[in-house]
Amino acid sequence: MIESRRHKFGLIVGVVVLLLVAIGVWFFLFSSKPKPKPPAAGEPVTAVAVKLQDVPVYIDALGTVTPTFSVTVVSQVNGILSTVEFKEGQHVSRGQVIARIDDRTLKAQLAQAKGVLVHDQAVLSNAQRDLARYRDLIKIGSTSQQTLDTQASLVQQQQGTVASDLGSVQNLEVQVSYCTITSPINGIVGLRLVDPGNYVIGGSTTGIAVITQMNPATVVFSVPEDDLGVINQSLSRGAVTVLAYDRNKNALLATGSVLALDNQVDVSTGTIKLKAQFDDSGNKLFPNQFVNARLQADTLTQTPVVPTMAIQHGGKGDFVLVVAGNKASLRTIKAGPSMGDVTAILDNGLKSGEQVITEGADKLDDGSPVKVVAQ
Repeated sequence: MIESRRHKFGLIVGVVVLLLVAIGVWFFLFSSKPKPKPPAAGEPVTAVAVKLQDVPVYIDALGTVTPTFSVTVVSQVNGILSTVEFKEGQHVSRGQVIARIDDRTLKAQLAQAKGVLVHDQAVLSNAQRDLARYRDLIKIGSTSQQTLDTQASLVQQQQGTVASDLGSVQNLEVQVSYCTITSPINGIVGLRLVDPGNYVIGGSTTGIAVITQMNPATVVFSVPEDDLGVINQSLSRGAVTVLAYDRNKNALLATGSVLALDNQVDVSTGTIKLKAQFDDSGNKLFPNQFVNARLQADTLTQTPVVPTMAIQHGGKGDFVLVVAGNKASLRTIKAGPSMGDVTAILDNGLKSGEQVITEGADKLDDGSPVKVVAQ
């Protein structure tokens, strides 16, 4: 009886041990397995759709403003500068009096020359009357041929003297006119270079003032000789637009067009000069001012454009990340000219309507899951 109970107790203990072992094995085999990871969430990004638009192609260069006309007003006679009849910075018109030189000495010489001319004209008139009488007398034999010939030569001499006197009078009249200095062009007078009371010398390089025609203004700039073909093609189609910006390329100063292309390339720099004219520059372009010239060489018609910030640079060239479903797709491109904050794509690497990633691309690779949160 006792052994029977012991036998049952042993069976119960064995069953319990087997259950504990089975439970341990189950926990070891199933509970220790890693739980499957949830699907990764897409990286939040901002995307912009590719669009088509016309993109101008510019050639940038550093230029210098040159006036259409700039004249240094100098005296053509020697004398005392008696008056200066302009204000510095004043606008003057062509023919306007700007200075006067003391002309009293020249006027006295002119009066003297006129007196000599009158005297010699009277002598000539008397000699001509004598010649006429000798011609009448020789017909009746009352004078000799030699006397007639001598009188004819005397008349020619007096005619030469009168012509010389007349030239002297005209020369002094011109000299007197030079004492009144007028502006040869319409423009702005610069700072006065000589004060009244100074003795000025004719032909001096110093001059009295510099007059500059401000409008229209011209800008001379140089471009690489490699751009010569494109520029010639643009000129053959018509007027070529040139934009003049300030030194920092922030403010547009004036808009003009190409006026002339130089006839030879500078072999020392490999560039060629162009001149652009700006008709309505106002006072924004000053002579010898440095400006940034932008020549519009061509226009790309209906070309795909993307924000410049979307273009990245790698070892194999430029590329963008395009949203393909819920993943990022790396697309190699050929970037073209920029306009504002967008850049043209030249190789048909993108199509209109495709979305390129502009923000969040630094965390992505080709095929990375993405989630567009803003457009």
